[in-house]
Amino acid sequence: MTRTSDRMRRLMEPFPSWIPFLGAVVILVELFVLLPEAAGGGFAAEPRPAPSVVTIVTAVPVRPSPPEPSPTPTRATPTPSPSGPEVERIPEGTVVKLRRYPGRGSSVIGRVTDPKTGLSFAELGSPWRPSRPINDGPIKDGRYNLRQALVTETYGPDDDREWWADIDSQHLWSDLDAGDSLYDAARAMLDYKQDAGFPGGTRGRDIASQPVRRGWLLARMMEMPPSPDGRKARRELSIAIAVDTGRPRPAVLWITIPDTHRRLWPDVDTLVKSLKVVPRR
Repeated sequence: MTRTSDRMRRLMEPFPSWIPFLGAVVILVELFVLLPEAAGGGFAAEPRPAPSVVTIVTAVPVRPSPPEPSPTPTRATPTPSPSGPEVERIPEGTVVKLRRYPGRGSSVIGRVTDPKTGLSFAELGSPWRPSRPINDGPIKDGRYNLRQALVTETYGPDDDREWWADIDSQHLWSDLDAGDSLYDAARAMLDYKQDAGFPGGTRGRDIASQPVRRGWLLARMMEMPPSPDGRKARRELSIAIAVDTGRPRPAVLWITIPDTHRRLWPDVDTLVKSLKVVPRR
């Protein structure tokens, strides 16, 4: 047990005997009151608010709908219109002779022989360019074989457009509706040329339809509307001669000369008279 020292007794003598008991009571009260608070951290716990409900939203990626397929561009190619060109025709079976045009025309400098088509005809001199394979000429579409040509005029705002006169040999194109006769073959070529090779609004007037050696000639005057670009040519004499050469498709000699060079229209008669068929080898 714990002893009280002499010094402590002397210090406590002046006090009444009940004082120590009073201090002990105070100490016990403090222990009973403060001990629970110390155990709880020294402070009364504050009431906590009820936890709020948090809604978690998970973002789901939205897949974009696939785009509609865009139409595939197609390249436009010159083809005859469904209604066909406007033509004043000479009916099949009616013979109208081609007139002879006055003038000397071009000189003959030789012969053009086309073994692919089986045609042979006069080669004309100046102002015509020498005959040559079509892949060397101004148009390269694989349909023609040999061509003689000349530029009849240049026109346009920058004078960068050309109009041509042509003498072409070729087979009848397989995609043309050529019917069953040589007349139909010549008509199909003229119709295509008028619709695809002349300005819109061109009107055709057949001026000759006649048989030639192993073939049929159809001549048409092309009446062209005025040109907004300054083209001087207003009419063009165009001839298609379809010839049976013994090959799967007829051969066609195409001749077209505008009225700006009507002095060369007599060349048509020269070419028609010179036309022959080359025997197959």
